[in-house]
Amino acid sequence: MSEDRLKQINKRIEDGSINEQSIYSYLIEKVSWNPELLLRTAIIDCTRKYTYKQMFAEWERYARVFSALDITEENASRVGIAGTISAEPLFAFYGLNMTGASVSMLSYPDFLPHGQWKTMVEKEKITDLILSDIMISPEMWPEIEAVKDEMGVRNIILLHSKLGGPCVGPAELTYNEVNYHRLKRTPGTVFMEDLLKSYPLNPIKYGTGNPDHLAIITHTSGTTKGTRKPLPYTEKSVNITSSNFGMGFHVMGGDTKSIEQYRLIPSFDFSSYLCMCGVVNSTFAAADCIVLTFFGFMHPKFVRAVDYYKINVLFTSGFMVDNWIRQPDLKNNAFSSLRIFSCGGSYLPVDKLKKYYKFLRKHGYYGNIARGYGMSETGGAQLSVPEGSMEDILGFPKPKENFRFKDVDDNKFYTVDDGVRTGVMYIASDSLCMNVLDGVELFKYTVIDGRNFLCSNDLVRVNENGSVSYAGRADRFFVNNDGVHFDAGIVEIAISKFKGVEMSAIVPVLDKRIHDTVPVLYIVPEKNCRNAAGMVRKALMHAFIEEDLIKKSVLPTQFILVDDIPCNANGKIDIYRITRERLKGDAYDIVPVRDGDKLIDIETKHDPKAISITAGTLPEGMEGRSAFNLYELFNG
Repeated sequence: MSEDRLKQINKRIEDGSINEQSIYSYLIEKVSWNPELLLRTAIIDCTRKYTYKQMFAEWERYARVFSALDITEENASRVGIAGTISAEPLFAFYGLNMTGASVSMLSYPDFLPHGQWKTMVEKEKITDLILSDIMISPEMWPEIEAVKDEMGVRNIILLHSKLGGPCVGPAELTYNEVNYHRLKRTPGTVFMEDLLKSYPLNPIKYGTGNPDHLAIITHTSGTTKGTRKPLPYTEKSVNITSSNFGMGFHVMGGDTKSIEQYRLIPSFDFSSYLCMCGVVNSTFAAADCIVLTFFGFMHPKFVRAVDYYKINVLFTSGFMVDNWIRQPDLKNNAFSSLRIFSCGGSYLPVDKLKKYYKFLRKHGYYGNIARGYGMSETGGAQLSVPEGSMEDILGFPKPKENFRFKDVDDNKFYTVDDGVRTGVMYIASDSLCMNVLDGVELFKYTVIDGRNFLCSNDLVRVNENGSVSYAGRADRFFVNNDGVHFDAGIVEIAISKFKGVEMSAIVPVLDKRIHDTVPVLYIVPEKNCRNAAGMVRKALMHAFIEEDLIKKSVLPTQFILVDDIPCNANGKIDIYRITRERLKGDAYDIVPVRDGDKLIDIETKHDPKAISITAGTLPEGMEGRSAFNLYELFNG
């Protein structure tokens, strides 16, 4: 019986018909063909475990509550879930998917003081809210109720956070329980645990199962007009992502014939596409096990969970690994259980890759670091680096037809087979997110060869062997008053590749001599670098003269050696904070030496009097505009 059902499922996977349904029914179909799979552990949440059969039953329990409250597709419901990385928010998501309600996955940082949640509720037309109680205090409740009344939110349901495990200390456990009981006594609060008792037998109002129905809105880590950019996905596009994974992480681990169950741990919260669709949904589709640890990598003790739960697959980012390397108390943390260690989310220079290997070997992981590149918006197409490769590349396009490159010289589109070039990368896939939400265009597609492509804003080089190397961000630039375009992204990446550079960032700094902005380079040198200033000069010489790949007009005017460069909550360099605070450090003016129009040398001069008025050497062509020549005369 089960073998016949497996053949039917495989046929439906091959012809794509399995994707033409709701997400919850897709997952149930992928697992329920084999009774043994239903008895596998689907979720480990602290000390709790749920088999697939038990998890599916929890989805139904939640769906009964949502049906009783009319949080359904028929009632045009769109629910914002802001949950910790725990079982209850997942039960809520799949229960809502059963009733056909659309879901927007919010992030707990959105609920920090001055967070973005109120604006996101308004912009995304959220009708109901489901919130983990650990994010909410009784003091915040009046504000939340006021927003409910003002914006017409129908229901606000609280999920109790049941903390535990190696990442949680006694103080957190105490706070959580005290906060929970205070909220229970707060007038107007409604907890899911009470609703589940009130509606145990209510019939489920199932959604239509239309594959083009808006199933989930995830979000990028950056902001657009003050809030994180929403990424709306249909039921079908999410299912296609899981189908594209196939055997999922077993393929990456090289054991597709094994029936061993992998354990994965989400590093990021459920508001990201990578976590909710690429990890959680795809893991369930492969009948593997998800281990949940509340705040993921944002918790300083997150790394302890890897050895404690014997995790096999870990998706992480360079930002996280850098934090682990800096922590002095990781001696007893082992990574020996890992089969797959994937480090993505941004370009990873080879020097950092070597450092990460050294760190992982020290802690018991002797496999390879999986590297790749993709876009959340495209939900599938990616560049993959061959196993064990130490090449300085983003990867090889898979599949090739999903990638195009807009040449920087002639602005025409090319494929990877058209040869070596530098250009901006465009990506397509069969699981693109929608670019319109409620009639509002979120971003534009570019039609190339009759297909919708999305601009990645990554400047890349197509190499002779068909691989793609990172050259910088096409949208990391600034324009001064004269319209001069300073490419920050391409300079940052070139400098970051140089040995001895831990981090780098270029920001526009207002130089009061000319009342205009000029590029200043901030550098965090590696700790063992003895002559940091000399190292930076060599890096500039290498990038601008020896490699001769960057326009000389974007040479920074000054570099400043600093101990650290601030990042936002998502691990990305906080350019706005750097610009606002003008980080303190040793400043060196960058002085270009030319022979006619040719740049032949770069000198650096220590600037002990660096102040907010000046930002180093003025760019060529702007020297005569100084309104502070007297300042320079008196301070020469």
